[in-house]
Amino acid sequence: MRRSAARRLTLLSALVSALVPVALLTAPTAAQAVTVVPGAIFNDPSTGNTADQDRIRDYIANLIGATQAGAEIRVSEYTFTDTTVANKLIAAKQRGVAVKVIIDGDNLDLQSESGSQYPNLSQGLGEDRTQPSWLLACPANRGCIADRDLDGNGDAGINHNKFFLFSDIGGASNIVVQTSANMTEPQRDKLFNNAVTIQDAGLYNAYSAYFDDLVTYGTAPAGLDNYYVTPTSGPYKAYFFPRHESPGTQYKTDPSTDTIKLILDNVSCTGGTQIRVAIYQFERTQIAQKLVDLKNAGCLVYLASDDTTSGGMATDVTNILYGKLTKRVECNQDAGIGVHSKYLLINGTYDGTPGRKLVFTGSHNYTWGALRANDETLLKIDNSSIYDQFKGDHDHLMTYCAG
Repeated sequence: MRRSAARRLTLLSALVSALVPVALLTAPTAAQAVTVVPGAIFNDPSTGNTADQDRIRDYIANLIGATQAGAEIRVSEYTFTDTTVANKLIAAKQRGVAVKVIIDGDNLDLQSESGSQYPNLSQGLGEDRTQPSWLLACPANRGCIADRDLDGNGDAGINHNKFFLFSDIGGASNIVVQTSANMTEPQRDKLFNNAVTIQDAGLYNAYSAYFDDLVTYGTAPAGLDNYYVTPTSGPYKAYFFPRHESPGTQYKTDPSTDTIKLILDNVSCTGGTQIRVAIYQFERTQIAQKLVDLKNAGCLVYLASDDTTSGGMATDVTNILYGKLTKRVECNQDAGIGVHSKYLLINGTYDGTPGRKLVFTGSHNYTWGALRANDETLLKIDNSSIYDQFKGDHDHLMTYCAG
């Protein structure tokens, strides 16, 4: 499905925003003072506390508000209905920040995407890409780069990315914020999400080059059915999709080109390696079978997933996993609160080296669309302190979703 859970904002609010963006009602504001601290943060919709629910959104909004004139913000988002972040971006443009935003084309469908900030952003940023600031919507029925219809239904994927790039915030430069969260209300109060901040010039440049390719193909008559780039910068590695299967195979039958499966192939269970997964959608059976194989080989394998009509696990994945992992729990957005985070944690022997603590996170669900048909990002982080932050969140998910 192209569209995620039901939006809470109304079409009326979108049309009002289109006529009078809130940020345009006031004079340009000065940048706030914010200290950029690399690391991970997580929202928590389970406490009933608004600050816990809004933690990721408010963090991103504060970073935007702290970006000074002369700097640049680049954004690539799937669904965008959040007025706070939209108005922060418009205010940043007004005070002299170059603000460039890419959104999926679904945001133009105001009736389906209730509360879409497309009208607000379009008026506030403009759509003239010869200017320092602009908004670009990917073409209808495809991503910006991604242009492959897997099932012949006229739907050639989406721009499912969720990242923010800041050239400079108060002297801190080359900042990448990769999150699992769309800019919508249900992502805050109904779904667990994660975000990670990295300050690294090589990684920033890699994301920026990918952003430029999203623009290039997103303004061309056609995109690509295969775009798989994996730049590395020190302890960080990015994986940009879609990735095509090998010649002579079908898109569901080639584990040799399934990036998550290949990552898991590098894991050795010697010494009791721990594998932890938090995932929204899960339908790739080769990944499921690999997790079972690793558990059988002596690894400890923990899975927290969503279980809704829009997310959750495919039946054949459930059949593979049922009763065969160290522990598996499910949250359910339809019944209250769900899991929208997307991360894989490895603590142990990886690629022949013991004692590794690795995080793989981003926008990438374990779906065929994420692998073969969408604009997506997966980020590898080799950093023990960031791993520990993610593990703390995963421990919380394993406890809360079990209840």
